[in-house]
Amino acid sequence: MSSTIVLTDLTIKQDKEKFREELSRVPEKPGVYIMHDETDKILYVGKAIVLKNRLKSYFADIPHSARITSMISQISRFEYIVCGSEMEALLLENNLIKKHKPKYNVLLKDDKGYPYIKVTLGERFPRVVLARRVEKDGAKYFGPYFSAFTVKQLLETIESIVPLRTCRKKIGPRDESLNDRPCLNYHMGRCKGVCAGKISDEEYGKMVRLALDFLAGNTRDVEKRLEEEMLAAAAREEFEAAAEYRDRLKALSQLKVRQSTSLIGDEDFDTVAVAKNSVDACAEVFFVRGGKLLGREFFIFDGAADASDGELLEAFIKGFYNENQYVPQKIYIDVPLDEEDSSLLEQALETFRGGKVHIIVPQKGEKRRLCDLAKQNASTALENREKAALSGKPSERETRALSHIQEIFNLPELPGRIEAYDISNQGDSEIDASMVVFTGGKPSRSEYRLFKMKRITTRSDTDSMTETLERRVKRLLEGSQGFEKAPDLILADGGIGQVNAILAVLADNGLAIPVLGMVKDDRHRSRALCGPKDYAADMEKYGSEAQLTRDNSVEFDLRSDPDIWRFITTVQDEAHRVAVGYNRKLTEKRYKRSALDDIPGVGEKRKIALYKEFGSITAIREATVDELTRVPGIGMARAKDIYKAIHSDPVNN
Repeated sequence: MSSTIVLTDLTIKQDKEKFREELSRVPEKPGVYIMHDETDKILYVGKAIVLKNRLKSYFADIPHSARITSMISQISRFEYIVCGSEMEALLLENNLIKKHKPKYNVLLKDDKGYPYIKVTLGERFPRVVLARRVEKDGAKYFGPYFSAFTVKQLLETIESIVPLRTCRKKIGPRDESLNDRPCLNYHMGRCKGVCAGKISDEEYGKMVRLALDFLAGNTRDVEKRLEEEMLAAAAREEFEAAAEYRDRLKALSQLKVRQSTSLIGDEDFDTVAVAKNSVDACAEVFFVRGGKLLGREFFIFDGAADASDGELLEAFIKGFYNENQYVPQKIYIDVPLDEEDSSLLEQALETFRGGKVHIIVPQKGEKRRLCDLAKQNASTALENREKAALSGKPSERETRALSHIQEIFNLPELPGRIEAYDISNQGDSEIDASMVVFTGGKPSRSEYRLFKMKRITTRSDTDSMTETLERRVKRLLEGSQGFEKAPDLILADGGIGQVNAILAVLADNGLAIPVLGMVKDDRHRSRALCGPKDYAADMEKYGSEAQLTRDNSVEFDLRSDPDIWRFITTVQDEAHRVAVGYNRKLTEKRYKRSALDDIPGVGEKRKIALYKEFGSITAIREATVDELTRVPGIGMARAKDIYKAIHSDPVNN
């Protein structure tokens, strides 16, 4: 690749005039740009068809996503690499992202934990084995697969179709090296006796090609070639060999029965879709070979909820497909990419495939259905991840999140027990609060508590929070059962107003418990943690991630730390769910009441009889006294009482 490296050698924040001058000298050529912070850490790597235009766009007065806005605020300098073509820029960008894993790039989760199937093409007699990572060793890799069990099944199937050697013995390039006695695998029919020279390189090569075709999903071609070999062996009256081919065909047929999810046609293609929650994103890919769905995988993008679907799809395609990964002729995606980006991706994939590749957004039919299904599966993967976060033992991420919160806000100890509060109301009625408890990063549901406001009768989240904490603290000091444990940290749904209200209650009762507010953005997603100014002992350490606000509080941008962001979102959503659930019950209880409830002599049975006869309170109100007497169990005197009560009730009139 022919490239020129140009360093800007300036600090943007300190010298804007020099920065503008330097920016004007950026060439109008394709290339890659690299953004650095003041510690010279790489924040972001991007590609551009025209470097000057792309770099200028970052610093122009135009809206950006929250993630990119946060990144821009931290840029201290940039560098760029001029490339010979857009294709070179794309490939270089991908390599730099994989190498440096910049904080603000959308990163495909490292898949080193997923197994691959490796065909050792660099050996004279290749083997098919399980591999844990892709290496540049001349081998051909297939995968990644979701589990080692899947790989084991495939390896056993391959062994039944083509008995390639499984031993690790090094076999030299000359026939003289093939003079060993055949091993037990040869006598069991699991190997063709490679080490004893009982099969030629040409014949062995045919078996390797069958294995490669099978792994690529071309089972129809494999079946055809095995059938041809069987018939040829039978014609030569080599009935033992013909029986071997027959058994391999049978094994292949059994596999096809297990993989009987049929689609229209007999194409090879992948289907990719993405889904997002409040914090993370997920890409789901379906592998279709020979018109059959052979498998699926999902990949998580940590902290990438702010990225567009197109950006996520582009990041997935660039990160997933490479020179060792099988690339189908068609890749169906659920949303369109930028036209230029799509064309560049197709060109890059064609270099890996060695043939044409098309990225397509289907509008209808079976392919569209598959895209929608992949998106549903991606959403399910995120939901399952969230459920896992609410159960079991604390994960490494949750432990790390708690440790970071302690460090950032200068907390006296690791917050082992956290209480989170949220207020819910229906205007000025049914005002309630939830208290949810997290211990070691996991919810402790048996310790959840609910509060219905007694003193507060008008809508005010701050006043409601004050009443809630006063009642909570009173029970704590009294040692009431279920309230005797003090929290290490209190989280309030809201900003510094709610935080100060809680701190005032604690101070009045001689308690010193740290309090933080969980701030939401205009899309009702967790955005920041806020607290008093003195909580941030070393704000400079966090740069623009922790900032003083106008009300002299400190806010920490959750998007800068996906572990904290994910944890706080879980806590905030749980507190909200519990508060709203309780509020809904209170509201339903209120509106279940009607004018019939307080009429003497009208119990549950007579109410049911009235509703059964008339259908609604409105119809009952419109009925005459005589019509009311037609209801079983209601005489003239009772009918008059009902008529009088429902026509004098101020709530229902």
